Amino acid sequence: MKTREIVKAWLIANGYDGLCGENCGCKITDLMPCDSADVSQCVAGYLHKRGPKCVNPDCEYVDDGCTFCIRSEKP
Repeated sequence: MKTREIVKAWLIANGYDGLCGENCGCKITDLMPCDSADVSQCVAGYLHKRGPKCVNPDCEYVDDGCTFCIRSEKP
């Protein structure tokens, strides 16, 4: 079993929606999409609709149609 699969299984088993880091976040459905990114500092998080409470309201992915953010706090 690969690390990505282990993390995904743990997130699902514990009711999380993905991972979040300082300037990024990913859903379980697209977990760790940047293979070169350092995910060692990521924490489990919950899905939030994009808005003023997003960790990074100036999300660099907003131009790509990003409509969500992952935060460690529950919505």
